[in-house]
Amino acid sequence: MATYNVHAGHNPEGKIACGASDLLNESRENRLVKGELINYLRQYGNTVYDCTEDNGRGKMDVLEKIVKKCNAHTVDFDFSLHLNSGRNDDNGDSKQGGVEVHINADNKGKKAVAERILSRMESIGFKRHGTGIVINPNLYVLNHTNAPALLIEICYVDDRDDYNQYNKVGYKSVAKAIAEGIMNTTISNGIKDGLADQKASDGNWYYYRNNQVAADYTGLAQNVNGWWYVRNGAVDFGANTVAQNEYGWWKVTNGAVDFSYTGIAQNENGWWRIENGKVNFDFNGLAKNENGWFYLKNGAVDFSYTGLVQNDQGIWLVLNGAVDFNYTGDATCKVVNGKVQID
Repeated sequence: MATYNVHAGHNPEGKIACGASDLLNESRENRLVKGELINYLRQYGNTVYDCTEDNGRGKMDVLEKIVKKCNAHTVDFDFSLHLNSGRNDDNGDSKQGGVEVHINADNKGKKAVAERILSRMESIGFKRHGTGIVINPNLYVLNHTNAPALLIEICYVDDRDDYNQYNKVGYKSVAKAIAEGIMNTTISNGIKDGLADQKASDGNWYYYRNNQVAADYTGLAQNVNGWWYVRNGAVDFGANTVAQNEYGWWKVTNGAVDFSYTGIAQNENGWWRIENGKVNFDFNGLAKNENGWFYLKNGAVDFSYTGLVQNDQGIWLVLNGAVDFNYTGDATCKVVNGKVQID
């Protein structure tokens, strides 16, 4: 699998240094395409970094911040998404302004990737602007990223024929075409089974089966962001529990498996000894959490146990599964503050 940087050019609409706007709004549409493109690339196992800048103080500041984000990662290619302007053809002349891809030189595989992107865009009805590939040594991003970079001008914001074609196919089809060109593969129209790698438009992550949200699924599932607790087909970001998958039982904190957690945690079946996020069913002895010290047998707190238990800090009186730090007296031996005293 490959590693990519992807960003939408310019600040968001309404801010200084935003993109061009006419029939289409560049800063709005390139962000929509960017989100879908990243989703497609990640679905196929690629690592993708979003290097979009939303708070630049001006044109140059936006460019410099984008390049800084890009160069923070070691990747195979950088992709910059734009919409072009300058056709001044709001009425339409039955000719598209078209798509073009800018590179700064014909090297490092850039031209081959550009050609594949253009071919895929043609397959969904877009025409090339000229030959489609522009060797442009003057664009800041292309000259300052560490990895080979391509700048994609999807279509013209001020061309009626481009506007009609863009709206006909939609931004998702545009993103899919670009992704197919980058990966040199054909993407099926179906949604892969399992937990999606990207949030849906409503902000939720959904678990899919046979191209539909699997509302009957509750359990742990993995995506590129980690392991998550899914309830009724959607990640439950409020879940704090201990849940099972084929690899064991795991501590879930705010919906995510917490591999950093060591302690005692609860689910509907009891309280469990967790080590590095996973239940240790071999644990026998005393362990603590925020509520106190407890006696565990086979990884579970044994609330039926009353007696003496030893750990590396001494011998302790356990009442109903918990060390009783308030007890001072006799328990077949002298006990002070829950601890057996050895004379």
